[in-house]
Amino acid sequence: MVDKAYQLAQLEQIARIKAERQLKTFAAYNAHMTAARVRIDALQSALAQSYDSTAPLTLSESRTANAQAGRAARELRHADHEMQRLLPRFELARQQAAREFGRAEALLGLGEEHEQRRRKQRV
Repeated sequence: MVDKAYQLAQLEQIARIKAERQLKTFAAYNAHMTAARVRIDALQSALAQSYDSTAPLTLSESRTANAQAGRAARELRHADHEMQRLLPRFELARQQAAREFGRAEALLGLGEEHEQRRRKQRV
C-alpha cells in the first residue's frame, strides 16, 4: 500500500513544477509590462518637455516643435494601446501563478499535518 504522506509529497512536487512554470510565464509578462511602462514614462516626459518650452519660437521652430509633439503623442498612444493589450494576459498569468503556488503550499501543509497526526498516533 502506498503511504498517504508519500502521495502528498508526490502531488506537492508536481504542483511545484507547475508553479515554477507559471512563475516563469508571469515573469516574462512582467518584463514586457515593465518595458511598456518605462517606454510610456519616457514618452510622457518627452511630450511634457515639448510643451514646457518658455523661450519664444520662430515660426519654423514652432512647426518643428509641433511636429515633434505630434509624433511623441502618437507614439505614446501606440505604447498605451500596447500596454492595454498586454494587461489581460498579464493579469491571467499572475492569477495562474498565484493559484499554482498556493496549491503547492496547501499540499505541503497537508503533508505536514498528516505527518504530525501520524507521529501523535505512534506515541
